[in-house]
Amino acid sequence: MGGKIMRIGEIESDIDYRHDKANKWGIWTTGALTSEGKKILKKYPDYKILKDDWMVENDDEFFASVVYAYMVDCILQEYSDNEYLMNEYIKATEDKIATRPSGRREMSRKGINVAFLKSFEDYIKEQNNPGILKREQEQEEKERAIARALSAEYEAKHPHVPCPYCKSTNTEKISTVSRAVSVSLVGAASGKIGKQWHCKNCGSIEECMLAKKLSKKEEHIYKVTRLAEILYGNLNHGYWADLVKT
Repeated sequence: MGGKIMRIGEIESDIDYRHDKANKWGIWTTGALTSEGKKILKKYPDYKILKDDWMVENDDEFFASVVYAYMVDCILQEYSDNEYLMNEYIKATEDKIATRPSGRREMSRKGINVAFLKSFEDYIKEQNNPGILKREQEQEEKERAIARALSAEYEAKHPHVPCPYCKSTNTEKISTVSRAVSVSLVGAASGKIGKQWHCKNCGSIEECMLAKKLSKKEEHIYKVTRLAEILYGNLNHGYWADLVKT
């Protein structure tokens, strides 16, 4: 399973370096990883330098960083004659995870160590099962292609109307169920009465005119009719239900 490495050196738990957790008695927790970090720091106090790292924001992340640094040190000592892993460690020092989100270059020991642990995990997997990384990559590419195709098909069947306020297309049609629940809670004051589109970006709720060009008279009749349909439970039928279909 990606991100999980068996215990290394004096560590007594399996480590999940991607989620900052350790497996203690069959349960993955942050506390178990923190406990491992405290034991390592007590024995090797030089790791306290990891406290000054922009990727470390709290004590749990600090002790996680201590564990990762210790693991990397153990790996580099054991595989000191492995040119591939030595080069992977050098590459990890330039990995994007070791660069601030702002783009400014500033070393993060935790970021470097996590990047190297990922390379080491891939190395071990490939050694145990040659070709597995390529097969996994091909499978991921197939899954992404399928996801893109399904997304495109969905978008074609469910077009999004641009919001007139923020211009975002992250909009959705308000379901009759959602509208009915809103009315049942706040009555005629519901903001969803006579509305058809909700913008997830700015939160505005717009009228069906976004989907259909209605005259002022048609708009007024629509609002009155929809209110009547909601109040009398006729949510899925009627002339206006057909009019606003897209």
